[in-house]
Amino acid sequence: MKRNKEFNNILDECLERLLVKGETIEQCLQSYPQQATELEPLLQTALATKKASAIQPRPDFRARARYQFHSALREAESKTSRPLLSWLPQWATVVTVVLVLLLAGGGTVAAAGNSMPDNPLYPVKLVTEQVRLTLTPSNIGKAELYAKLADKRVIEIAQMADKGKPEQVEKAAQRLNNYLTKVASLVEAQGKSEAQRESREAVMAPAPALAPSDEGIKRVPPRVKREIEHKVKLRKAVVRYAKNHPEVLRAALKTAPEKVKPALRRAIAESEAGYKKAIKALD
Repeated sequence: MKRNKEFNNILDECLERLLVKGETIEQCLQSYPQQATELEPLLQTALATKKASAIQPRPDFRARARYQFHSALREAESKTSRPLLSWLPQWATVVTVVLVLLLAGGGTVAAAGNSMPDNPLYPVKLVTEQVRLTLTPSNIGKAELYAKLADKRVIEIAQMADKGKPEQVEKAAQRLNNYLTKVASLVEAQGKSEAQRESREAVMAPAPALAPSDEGIKRVPPRVKREIEHKVKLRKAVVRYAKNHPEVLRAALKTAPEKVKPALRRAIAESEAGYKKAIKALD
Protein backbone atom coordinates (compact mmCIF):
# COMPACT_ATOMS: atom_id res chain seq x y z
CA MET A 1 0.00 0.00 0.00
CA LYS A 2 2.82 2.37 0.95
CA ARG A 3 4.64 1.55 -2.25
CA ASN A 4 1.54 2.29 -4.38
CA LYS A 5 1.05 5.65 -2.69
CA GLU A 6 4.69 6.55 -3.22
CA PHE A 7 4.53 5.62 -6.91
CA ASN A 8 1.33 7.59 -7.45
CA ASN A 9 2.93 10.65 -5.86
CA ILE A 10 5.92 10.31 -8.18
CA LEU A 11 3.60 9.88 -11.17
CA ASP A 12 1.60 12.97 -10.22
CA GLU A 13 4.80 15.00 -9.99
CA CYS A 14 6.07 13.76 -13.36
CA LEU A 15 2.75 14.42 -15.05
CA GLU A 16 2.73 17.98 -13.80
CA ARG A 17 6.32 18.50 -14.95
CA LEU A 18 5.49 16.98 -18.33
CA LEU A 19 2.07 18.49 -19.07
CA VAL A 20 2.26 21.84 -17.31
CA LYS A 21 5.92 22.78 -17.00
CA GLY A 22 6.90 21.44 -20.41
CA GLU A 23 9.68 19.11 -19.31
CA THR A 24 10.51 16.02 -21.36
CA ILE A 25 9.85 12.39 -20.51
CA GLU A 26 13.60 11.82 -20.32
CA GLN A 27 13.99 14.51 -17.66
CA CYS A 28 11.31 12.90 -15.51
CA LEU A 29 12.80 9.43 -15.90
CA GLN A 30 16.26 10.71 -14.94
CA SER A 31 14.80 11.91 -11.63
CA TYR A 32 13.35 8.47 -10.85
CA PRO A 33 15.50 5.81 -12.57
CA GLN A 34 14.18 2.99 -10.35
CA GLN A 35 10.60 3.65 -11.47
CA ALA A 36 11.51 4.41 -15.09
CA THR A 37 10.17 1.13 -16.50
CA GLU A 38 6.70 1.73 -15.04
CA LEU A 39 6.65 5.49 -15.55
CA GLU A 40 7.63 5.65 -19.22
CA PRO A 41 4.51 4.08 -20.83
CA LEU A 42 2.22 6.12 -18.60
CA LEU A 43 3.96 9.39 -19.42
CA GLN A 44 3.97 8.56 -23.13
CA THR A 45 0.20 7.93 -23.00
CA ALA A 46 -0.47 11.24 -21.28
CA LEU A 47 1.79 13.14 -23.67
CA ALA A 48 0.25 11.53 -26.75
CA THR A 49 -3.21 12.45 -25.53
CA LYS A 50 -2.20 16.02 -24.85
CA LYS A 51 -0.65 16.42 -28.30
CA ALA A 52 -3.63 14.84 -30.02
CA SER A 53 -6.03 17.04 -28.10
CA ALA A 54 -4.00 20.17 -28.85
CA ILE A 55 -4.67 21.45 -25.34
CA GLN A 56 -3.02 24.55 -23.93
CA PRO A 57 -3.38 24.18 -20.13
CA ARG A 58 -5.09 27.10 -18.42
CA PRO A 59 -4.31 28.01 -14.80
CA ASP A 60 -7.69 26.78 -13.59
CA PHE A 61 -8.43 23.83 -15.86
CA ARG A 62 -6.65 21.10 -13.90
CA ALA A 63 -8.36 21.84 -10.60
CA ARG A 64 -11.82 22.13 -12.18
CA ALA A 65 -11.55 19.00 -14.32
CA ARG A 66 -10.01 16.94 -11.53
CA TYR A 67 -12.92 17.98 -9.31
CA GLN A 68 -15.42 16.87 -11.97
CA PHE A 69 -13.68 13.55 -12.43
CA HIS A 70 -13.41 12.75 -8.73
CA SER A 71 -17.06 13.74 -8.25
CA ALA A 72 -17.97 11.19 -10.92
CA LEU A 73 -15.84 8.59 -9.16
CA ARG A 74 -17.56 9.24 -5.84
CA GLU A 75 -20.98 8.91 -7.49
CA ALA A 76 -19.97 5.65 -9.15
CA GLU A 77 -18.48 4.39 -5.89
CA SER A 78 -21.78 4.96 -4.07
CA LYS A 79 -23.48 2.62 -6.57
CA THR A 80 -21.02 -0.27 -6.14
CA SER A 81 -20.72 -2.88 -3.40
CA ARG A 82 -17.09 -2.07 -2.69
CA PRO A 83 -14.88 1.02 -2.96
CA LEU A 84 -14.29 1.83 -6.61
CA LEU A 85 -10.61 2.67 -6.22
CA SER A 86 -9.89 -0.64 -4.50
CA TRP A 87 -9.86 -2.48 -7.82
CA LEU A 88 -8.22 0.16 -9.99
CA PRO A 89 -4.76 -0.77 -11.34
CA GLN A 90 -1.66 1.07 -10.23
CA TRP A 91 -1.71 3.43 -13.18
CA ALA A 92 -5.16 4.75 -12.26
CA THR A 93 -3.67 8.16 -11.47
CA VAL A 94 -2.69 8.64 -15.10
CA VAL A 95 -6.28 7.91 -16.12
CA THR A 96 -7.33 10.83 -13.94
CA VAL A 97 -4.95 13.16 -15.70
CA VAL A 98 -5.88 11.85 -19.14
CA LEU A 99 -9.54 12.48 -18.35
CA VAL A 100 -8.59 15.96 -17.21
CA LEU A 101 -7.10 16.54 -20.63
CA LEU A 102 -10.09 15.08 -22.40
CA LEU A 103 -12.55 17.12 -20.34
CA ALA A 104 -10.63 20.26 -21.24
CA GLY A 105 -10.53 19.28 -24.89
CA GLY A 106 -14.17 19.90 -25.68
CA GLY A 107 -15.26 17.68 -28.55
CA THR A 108 -11.93 15.87 -28.87
CA VAL A 109 -13.27 12.57 -27.56
CA ALA A 110 -16.23 12.63 -29.93
CA ALA A 111 -13.96 13.50 -32.84
CA ALA A 112 -11.58 10.66 -31.92
CA GLY A 113 -14.36 8.07 -31.76
CA ASN A 114 -14.21 7.20 -35.47
CA SER A 115 -10.50 7.88 -35.99
CA MET A 116 -8.32 5.28 -37.67
CA PRO A 117 -4.81 4.14 -36.60
CA ASP A 118 -3.17 6.57 -39.02
CA ASN A 119 -5.08 9.54 -37.55
CA PRO A 120 -3.49 11.88 -34.94
CA LEU A 121 -6.55 11.46 -32.69
CA TYR A 122 -6.25 7.67 -32.55
CA PRO A 123 -4.30 7.68 -29.22
CA VAL A 124 -7.22 9.56 -27.66
CA LYS A 125 -9.57 6.85 -28.91
CA LEU A 126 -7.46 4.08 -27.35
CA VAL A 127 -7.08 5.91 -24.04
CA THR A 128 -10.83 6.55 -23.86
CA GLU A 129 -11.48 2.85 -24.47
CA GLN A 130 -9.02 1.92 -21.74
CA VAL A 131 -10.74 4.26 -19.31
CA ARG A 132 -14.08 2.56 -20.03
CA LEU A 133 -12.50 -0.85 -19.44
CA THR A 134 -10.92 0.31 -16.20
CA LEU A 135 -14.20 1.67 -14.87
CA THR A 136 -16.13 -1.53 -15.72
CA PRO A 137 -16.15 -3.58 -12.50
CA SER A 138 -17.33 -7.08 -13.51
CA ASN A 139 -15.47 -9.69 -15.54
CA ILE A 140 -18.43 -10.30 -17.84
CA GLY A 141 -18.90 -6.55 -18.33
CA LYS A 142 -15.27 -6.20 -19.34
CA ALA A 143 -15.55 -9.21 -21.67
CA GLU A 144 -18.59 -7.65 -23.37
CA LEU A 145 -16.67 -4.42 -23.90
CA TYR A 146 -13.61 -6.24 -25.24
CA ALA A 147 -15.86 -8.02 -27.76
CA LYS A 148 -17.28 -4.67 -28.94
CA LEU A 149 -13.77 -3.23 -29.24
CA ALA A 150 -12.72 -6.27 -31.27
CA ASP A 151 -15.41 -5.30 -33.77
CA LYS A 152 -13.82 -1.84 -34.08
CA ARG A 153 -10.35 -3.32 -34.60
CA VAL A 154 -11.62 -5.47 -37.49
CA ILE A 155 -12.96 -2.36 -39.25
CA GLU A 156 -9.59 -0.67 -38.71
CA ILE A 157 -7.69 -3.67 -40.09
CA ALA A 158 -9.82 -3.67 -43.25
CA GLN A 159 -9.36 0.08 -43.79
CA MET A 160 -5.61 0.01 -43.14
CA ALA A 161 -5.31 -2.93 -45.55
CA ASP A 162 -7.17 -0.96 -48.20
CA LYS A 163 -4.73 1.93 -47.70
CA GLY A 164 -1.77 -0.41 -48.07
CA LYS A 165 -0.37 0.04 -44.54
CA PRO A 166 0.91 -3.35 -43.32
CA GLU A 167 2.38 -1.99 -40.06
CA GLN A 168 -0.96 -0.56 -39.01
CA VAL A 169 -2.66 -3.83 -39.99
CA GLU A 170 -0.20 -5.72 -37.76
CA LYS A 171 -0.79 -3.41 -34.79
CA ALA A 172 -4.57 -3.52 -35.08
CA ALA A 173 -4.47 -7.30 -35.51
CA GLN A 174 -2.35 -7.63 -32.39
CA ARG A 175 -4.90 -5.58 -30.44
CA LEU A 176 -7.70 -7.75 -31.84
CA ASN A 177 -5.91 -10.92 -30.76
CA ASN A 178 -5.27 -9.49 -27.29
CA TYR A 179 -8.93 -8.57 -26.90
CA LEU A 180 -10.12 -12.05 -27.84
CA THR A 181 -7.65 -13.55 -25.38
CA LYS A 182 -9.03 -11.20 -22.73
CA VAL A 183 -12.61 -12.29 -23.49
CA ALA A 184 -11.69 -15.94 -22.93
CA SER A 185 -9.67 -15.30 -19.76
CA LEU A 186 -12.31 -13.02 -18.23
CA VAL A 187 -15.08 -15.56 -18.89
CA GLU A 188 -12.95 -18.31 -17.33
CA ALA A 189 -12.25 -16.09 -14.32
CA GLN A 190 -15.98 -15.40 -13.97
CA GLY A 191 -16.68 -19.14 -14.09
CA LYS A 192 -14.16 -19.81 -11.31
CA SER A 193 -15.63 -17.01 -9.25
CA GLU A 194 -19.15 -18.43 -9.69
CA ALA A 195 -17.95 -21.93 -8.73
CA GLN A 196 -16.29 -20.61 -5.59
CA ARG A 197 -19.41 -18.65 -4.64
CA GLU A 198 -21.66 -21.66 -5.18
CA SER A 199 -19.31 -23.78 -3.07
CA ARG A 200 -19.43 -21.26 -0.22
CA GLU A 201 -23.21 -20.96 -0.44
CA ALA A 202 -23.58 -24.75 -0.41
CA VAL A 203 -21.51 -24.99 2.76
CA MET A 204 -23.42 -22.19 4.49
CA ALA A 205 -26.92 -23.17 3.30
CA PRO A 206 -29.22 -25.10 5.67
CA ALA A 207 -30.10 -28.67 4.83
CA PRO A 208 -32.93 -28.80 2.25
CA ALA A 209 -36.36 -30.07 3.17
CA LEU A 210 -37.25 -33.57 2.07
CA ALA A 211 -39.83 -32.23 -0.39
CA PRO A 212 -38.86 -28.75 -1.49
CA SER A 213 -41.53 -26.72 -3.25
CA ASP A 214 -41.33 -26.02 -6.95
CA GLU A 215 -41.15 -22.32 -6.16
CA GLY A 216 -38.03 -22.87 -4.03
CA ILE A 217 -36.32 -24.77 -6.81
CA LYS A 218 -37.00 -22.07 -9.41
CA ARG A 219 -35.90 -19.17 -7.21
CA VAL A 220 -32.69 -17.60 -8.57
CA PRO A 221 -30.99 -14.60 -6.95
CA PRO A 222 -31.35 -11.48 -9.17
CA ARG A 223 -27.57 -10.99 -9.29
CA VAL A 224 -27.02 -14.53 -10.58
CA LYS A 225 -29.84 -14.09 -13.10
CA ARG A 226 -28.24 -10.92 -14.47
CA GLU A 227 -24.87 -12.65 -14.82
CA ILE A 228 -26.45 -15.53 -16.72
CA GLU A 229 -28.28 -13.11 -19.04
CA HIS A 230 -25.07 -11.16 -19.73
CA LYS A 231 -23.18 -14.37 -20.45
CA VAL A 232 -25.85 -15.55 -22.91
CA LYS A 233 -25.83 -12.15 -24.61
CA LEU A 234 -22.03 -12.18 -24.81
CA ARG A 235 -21.95 -15.65 -26.35
CA LYS A 236 -24.42 -14.62 -29.07
CA ALA A 237 -22.28 -11.60 -29.91
CA VAL A 238 -19.05 -13.61 -29.99
CA VAL A 239 -20.58 -16.30 -32.22
CA ARG A 240 -21.83 -13.59 -34.60
CA TYR A 241 -18.42 -11.89 -34.68
CA ALA A 242 -16.68 -15.24 -35.19
CA LYS A 243 -18.59 -15.60 -38.44
CA ASN A 244 -18.63 -12.00 -39.65
CA HIS A 245 -15.13 -10.82 -38.86
CA PRO A 246 -13.18 -13.42 -40.87
CA GLU A 247 -15.55 -12.72 -43.77
CA VAL A 248 -14.79 -9.00 -43.59
CA LEU A 249 -11.05 -9.66 -43.50
CA ARG A 250 -11.19 -12.16 -46.38
CA ALA A 251 -13.10 -9.61 -48.46
CA ALA A 252 -10.37 -7.07 -47.70
CA LEU A 253 -7.74 -9.65 -48.71
CA LYS A 254 -9.16 -9.86 -52.23
CA THR A 255 -8.53 -6.18 -52.98
CA ALA A 256 -5.58 -5.42 -50.68
CA PRO A 257 -2.15 -4.53 -52.10
CA GLU A 258 0.29 -7.46 -52.16
CA LYS A 259 2.51 -5.95 -49.45
CA VAL A 260 -0.40 -6.06 -46.99
CA LYS A 261 -1.64 -9.58 -47.69
CA PRO A 262 0.80 -11.48 -45.41
CA ALA A 263 -0.20 -9.36 -42.41
CA LEU A 264 -3.86 -9.71 -43.33
CA ARG A 265 -3.62 -13.51 -43.61
CA ARG A 266 -2.04 -13.65 -40.16
CA ALA A 267 -4.84 -11.47 -38.81
CA ILE A 268 -7.46 -13.84 -40.25
CA ALA A 269 -5.79 -16.94 -38.79
CA GLU A 270 -5.27 -15.35 -35.36
CA SER A 271 -8.82 -14.03 -35.18
CA GLU A 272 -10.30 -17.43 -36.04
CA ALA A 273 -8.20 -19.10 -33.35
CA GLY A 274 -9.08 -16.38 -30.84
CA TYR A 275 -12.80 -16.71 -31.45
CA LYS A 276 -12.63 -20.49 -31.03
CA LYS A 277 -11.04 -20.03 -27.60
CA ALA A 278 -13.58 -17.40 -26.60
CA ILE A 279 -16.54 -19.56 -27.65
CA LYS A 280 -15.09 -22.59 -25.86
CA ALA A 281 -14.78 -20.52 -22.66
CA LEU A 282 -18.41 -19.43 -23.02
CA ASP A 283 -19.76 -22.97 -23.53
